[in-house]
Amino acid sequence: MKTKKQVVAAALCALALSSGDVFAQSMAEDMARFRREQLASMREFVKERQTDMAHYRDSINAQYADFLKKTWGSFNLLRQERSFAPMPEPPVYDPSDSVPVADVPVPVVEVEPLPQPKPDPVTVTPDQPKPDLKPVPVVESKKMIPADFYGTRVQVSAAGGSCRHLSGVSEQAVADYWTALSAMPVSLWLDDVQRLIDELQLDDWGVCQLMGTLFKAYLPGGTENESVIFKVFMLNQLGYKAKIGRSQSDLLLLLATETNLANTSFFNITERNGLVRYYVINPHHRVLSKVQTSASEYGNDGRVMNLAVNRLPNLSNDIETQQLTFENRLYQIDYNRNRVKYYESYPCVDFSIYASAPIDRVTFGSLKEQLTPQIAGKSQEEAVNFLLHWVQSSFRYKTDDDQYGYEKWNFAEETIVSAYCDCDDRAVLFAQLVRNLLGMKVVLVYYTGVHLATAVHFDNPKTTGSNVEVDGEKYLICDPTYVGADIGMAMTNLGNTGVKILRLQAVEPQR
Repeated sequence: MKTKKQVVAAALCALALSSGDVFAQSMAEDMARFRREQLASMREFVKERQTDMAHYRDSINAQYADFLKKTWGSFNLLRQERSFAPMPEPPVYDPSDSVPVADVPVPVVEVEPLPQPKPDPVTVTPDQPKPDLKPVPVVESKKMIPADFYGTRVQVSAAGGSCRHLSGVSEQAVADYWTALSAMPVSLWLDDVQRLIDELQLDDWGVCQLMGTLFKAYLPGGTENESVIFKVFMLNQLGYKAKIGRSQSDLLLLLATETNLANTSFFNITERNGLVRYYVINPHHRVLSKVQTSASEYGNDGRVMNLAVNRLPNLSNDIETQQLTFENRLYQIDYNRNRVKYYESYPCVDFSIYASAPIDRVTFGSLKEQLTPQIAGKSQEEAVNFLLHWVQSSFRYKTDDDQYGYEKWNFAEETIVSAYCDCDDRAVLFAQLVRNLLGMKVVLVYYTGVHLATAVHFDNPKTTGSNVEVDGEKYLICDPTYVGADIGMAMTNLGNTGVKILRLQAVEPQR
């Protein structure tokens, strides 16, 4: 039986515990209220800053619309042609020809600088009124609709709707459409862009192509000319240098890029920070001699695009198989059709970009599975010779002019699936195979205006043949268009033609 003191102590303890519970509950309620107040304050802060950004963007767009109303300048277009002398059929090596048994130096007229390591892609951000303004995103529930990016289903905001149609291609008509776009929910569009850049792992060219997807989703039924204005409008909001060009009744996307483009028209214009080159993105390959555009620059400090392939876009798999035959053996190479369609959109960039681009894992895995057993246990010379002969004989030859009607260069995946290919396509594919399957150093060898081949560095200095010297090291000519020729054999008809060496960034072989 409890004593009186024990009863009192127990009562006091119960009271203390009860008071503690009340106090703890009060503290929890205070903390919850504090968090709600802080979150509400943060949301209000973000809303104010986003409003500031929207107002700033509206003012820039209104100012640029006024510029677009003024008479556009006319610019004569130039072209940097890079094509090859017609070669109706690839030459076939005649064993009766003298085989080089000693080193035969090929004269080198130029060696391109080693490409700098590509920086990690950065998130594109729109112009901001203050450099220290970093809005915190507020996640809100909003209606989404499906869209397609090269066979990949994505979700975008249902933030399009009705927008006045373009009434023509005059300065006033373009300015009016620009103003109409400015009145649309641009902030939501930019939110979509930022999210999709991350989801799809897009580099600069991917961002440019994404604009076409967004236009179809936001403004269904729009015309091609309206699409051009939309793309320039959005790229400008994202901080890129882009302009609207006009040729007769067609509007054209004009892009400033740090990457050289060939076989397309361009012009130079002086802007705030000096001379800027704008290339005409001309998907229909129209013959153009001049283009009209507003000489005014959108906003401040826009940046030029880098069309190097920094990373592969994250696309859904649409697997198909290409069958190739070499020495009576069937090779079945899988590829992602969506990846090939994406690569087909590329303009003609530097050859080194094609030969340095990462290979799609589906295609590389298939190539590795099919080709590794054929080169396992072989010396470098034997393995390279096998890959060289495989490329020489597995593909049918046809010039780009005969196949497409214009000059087109292919990434390795495109060559795998193409019915035909020419010298540059074969050189790129062969370089990729040697670099990724064997881990050996390769350069592209450009016979200016005539031909593209490769050269490979071997560990054994006694490996001889026609060669070029790069950085004090010997590289043997390997020509995937010279059917039947071994390493060290250059086309005899090229004689002592001086070559330009296109160096490639070293890569770790894929696993």
